Amino acid sequence: MNVVLVGLGRIGKLVARRLLLQDDPGLNWVGAVEKTRDPELFSYLLNYDSTYGKLDRRVEHTTDSLTVQGSSDVPLFDDLALAIEETSPDLVVDCSGSQRSAEILLSLDRTRSTRHLFAQALDVVKRDNDSKVWVYGINDSDFERRKIPRFIINPGCLNNCLIPLISCLNEQHRITKGSFVSVHSITNTQPGLDKAQRSPRWSRASKSNLVPAAHDSMGLVAHFFPELKGKLVGRTVRAPVDHTSYVTCNFELKERTDTDSVLRCLTSTKIIPTVFGVDQEPLVSSDYLTDSRSCVVDGTSIRVVDGSTVLVSAWYNNEHAFACRMVDIANQISRAS
Repeated sequence: MNVVLVGLGRIGKLVARRLLLQDDPGLNWVGAVEKTRDPELFSYLLNYDSTYGKLDRRVEHTTDSLTVQGSSDVPLFDDLALAIEETSPDLVVDCSGSQRSAEILLSLDRTRSTRHLFAQALDVVKRDNDSKVWVYGINDSDFERRKIPRFIINPGCLNNCLIPLISCLNEQHRITKGSFVSVHSITNTQPGLDKAQRSPRWSRASKSNLVPAAHDSMGLVAHFFPELKGKLVGRTVRAPVDHTSYVTCNFELKERTDTDSVLRCLTSTKIIPTVFGVDQEPLVSSDYLTDSRSCVVDGTSIRVVDGSTVLVSAWYNNEHAFACRMVDIANQISRAS
């Protein structure tokens, strides 16, 4: 399956690295789109990363392409429509988070067989009748052969963590309401030093502050758990670390339980272990630098208060693990096509 990658920012770069290193030949990277068309710069940024280190394969460049030994050249475009016209991809993986890119992809000729995978649940995509949210490891059966829609949404790192956790607990313990706070690593949407941005708090220096922010994707959780619509609320706090986040949830259960029962429920889940796990060692964020799981429950955090209130925390690498899910979904689309 031929793949065009839109956006070589933090997520796009990690998706590109994974495409270059994976053994599965099902995905063939045939083009990349960036508003700055600079192959020399992006070959350098693919080779070296301040968080994840040096790439195991060497990426070189020509005047208009990225080159990797043993692979075809990957042309770099600054025009999305032109990239699709010249490469005729089977799948466009949009990691840009750009409203404009989404609008272009939605407006393209719908007689094409090209599918589009988005790394963000943009409203303009969600409103399209031929779009569907895919939380890998949870609703994979909705995307079997002949069921894959034109537009697929990967709903974000925090949703990829919360939805498996809620699903797992709901297997044996019905959640009636709850709240959460996610301590989230910084991203490139925040300034390094104070700078006017979309809101007062978002304008403050990311490396010097804890920055509270609202979480505005509860509708996606309610999509999977309609009974929790309006009964789950959360916030995030951006923290000055380069990777990995930690969410703490407070759930009210319909029936009484205890700590051991909750732990057994979490460790005996049917969710695939590449997506969901439980660690019972006292680990910290740096231990999850290259952990590819969407949700890793901190087994030391589990508490039950008064028999029906559960406190549980989980780790998720909001960059690396999320990029892994993008490639997992792309691979499954390839196998189902």
